Amino acid sequence: MTEISEEIQTSEEDEKKMYADFKRKLNLEAASAQVAKLEFNLTQATVSKAELRRACQEANRLHLGAVCVLPNQVKHCVHFLGSDPQTSLVACISFPHGGDTTKVKVAAVKTAVKEGVDEAEVTVPVSQIKDGNWSYVKREFKKLKNAVRHRTLRINIESQFLTPQELTKVCAMAADCGVTSLRTSSCAGYESDVVAKMKSAVKDRCTIKADGVSNLTEMQSAVDMGAGIIGSKNAIDLAELILGTV
Repeated sequence: MTEISEEIQTSEEDEKKMYADFKRKLNLEAASAQVAKLEFNLTQATVSKAELRRACQEANRLHLGAVCVLPNQVKHCVHFLGSDPQTSLVACISFPHGGDTTKVKVAAVKTAVKEGVDEAEVTVPVSQIKDGNWSYVKREFKKLKNAVRHRTLRINIESQFLTPQELTKVCAMAADCGVTSLRTSSCAGYESDVVAKMKSAVKDRCTIKADGVSNLTEMQSAVDMGAGIIGSKNAIDLAELILGTV
């Protein structure tokens, strides 16, 4: 009887250990999925080459969703991320004003694609939207979509400059033109109502990037509002906090 009892106890302990291991695995997978939503914004004019190197190394280590940089930093980051990158590279074009001509934007997209980006993010022509020149905006979206070829195209909406009606219209137009994802803004900070409005305008046709997220509370709010991508200057810290809870 003693031997049987010991066998039963051992079996129960093994089952508990297996369950605990399984639970940890599930928690790690869930945490990793959250980290994969994070994008590290490195579009400040003062970002140094050394900072870019560290950022790319950390993004690879943590498996962040992406590193976002200015076009003139793309070549450096392709090198820093290495031959087997664990994160995507995004070039932020016509950032943050969107005032370049369509021809200039298209050329920049083609160059970024040639240099090795996974995604080109282009800022909307805000002035054309404010003037109601929607044919210009639509034409630009279509040309950018052709220029990006097999890579991903994202449009930076710069929501802080737009009325609710303009925001809804430009989001729907971008989705109609085959744009893959939309960024809320580059400098307005996190705004849950903007994410909700953009999500409502495009439904599931585009992924929404909620930008300016600074902490886990805002990140959870953004995800709840429908954002599939989280942009933050604190992406490394947020990723380590998420993974540290497992």
